[in-house]
Amino acid sequence: IGGVRTFETVTPTAGEQFDAVFLSVKSYDTEPAMAQLIEARLEGEPPVVSLQNGLGNIETIARFVGAGRTIGGRVIFGVELVEPGHCRVTVYAEEVMLGAFERDAVPRETIETLAATLKEAGIPTLATDRIHAYIWGKILYNCCLNPTATLLGTHYGELAEHEQTRAIVQQVVREIYAVAAARGIDLLQPTGDAYLDLLFGRLIPATYDHHPSMLQDIRAGRRTEIDAMNGAVARYGRESAVPTPTNELLTLLIKALERPSRRPS
Repeated sequence: IGGVRTFETVTPTAGEQFDAVFLSVKSYDTEPAMAQLIEARLEGEPPVVSLQNGLGNIETIARFVGAGRTIGGRVIFGVELVEPGHCRVTVYAEEVMLGAFERDAVPRETIETLAATLKEAGIPTLATDRIHAYIWGKILYNCCLNPTATLLGTHYGELAEHEQTRAIVQQVVREIYAVAAARGIDLLQPTGDAYLDLLFGRLIPATYDHHPSMLQDIRAGRRTEIDAMNGAVARYGRESAVPTPTNELLTLLIKALERPSRRPS
């Protein structure tokens, strides 16, 4: 009407049957989204696949539907919302990884079928038995780049060009490795230094000009996912008696920036 395209949100109703549910809401909306899903009483108890940023999403999903229906996803491509119903992939680093929240709780065949479905849709996807390691790998990437680039209003590549920003990135990574070790998480790279070599040698060059979605959120006046990123690392650190001063500070600074009077242009 009047040149404006409109889109209708379809609300699941009781008795409807789906092969799978892909959850891609912001981390702070995971719980209300799952409550809505449970209320819908779908037929067949489909698996729920988290394609989200941050820590804690798959734990929340499992709390609602159980480990046998919970699949985690690691997504590492950047997307911009062009308009409602139209997203543009801005940067692509690696395949999407799918894996069971608890090993063997979801049949491997189910995960491989979902991975093949996404691949057929043009999204390279693989099944894995180490989804927690991949999710924490994405946390490393997000936590050491997103808040610092947002605070400076810059792109990822700029962070690798200066001694001061490299030092911030290095400290964030070392704190995350300490927290992961305390929680028994086996990361993909054996040490923080090994991850930093990967980050500065391959990951940042591949996404050099990318601006973080967190910066887009701040500029648009939206809430960020900092609580599920650096905030979650800091929270886990407190629970495990592991100091995380850099992650704590970045969390506080981003939350201060979320205030309307502090948003950058």
